[in-house]
Amino acid sequence: MKKILLIIPILLLLFGCSNKVEDNKFAYIEYKNNLEKQEEFMDNDGLGFNTFFNIDRDGDTVNYSLTINNPKINMHNVKALLIHNYNNNDIYPSIGIFDEPKELLESSNDNIKLEGSILSSDDLSDINFKLYLEYTNDEEVKEEIYYEVQRG
Repeated sequence: MKKILLIIPILLLLFGCSNKVEDNKFAYIEYKNNLEKQEEFMDNDGLGFNTFFNIDRDGDTVNYSLTINNPKINMHNVKALLIHNYNNNDIYPSIGIFDEPKELLESSNDNIKLEGSILSSDDLSDINFKLYLEYTNDEEVKEEIYYEVQRG
């Protein structure tokens, strides 16, 4: 009887975790699909924070990163996804989807950095990057931003 009482909480914990993982996968795919279909993007002036994009090649690997910092408002429960249009099956870098959401506060020096890499010897100079960013402001209003990364 004691074994059954011990097994039941373990099973509940395992099934609860797998549902959370599935929910995260579903959210990731939904964010990715919406971002791929997005045709209108916010310009730099409307962002309310700074972005810094970096891309470099190391042999057959192209490393890229996008840093978000200097918010003009408090950003709570930040979730972000950075995708590109190079055809591959890699997972795109994200924040707050598979891990805990982040915070960027107006008065802090904190930043959010999304980093990824592409394994390819192709010329990727014309590749495009898009950012989805979701956060809650101090009034608990959810904001969504679609941004096409400006390179150069």
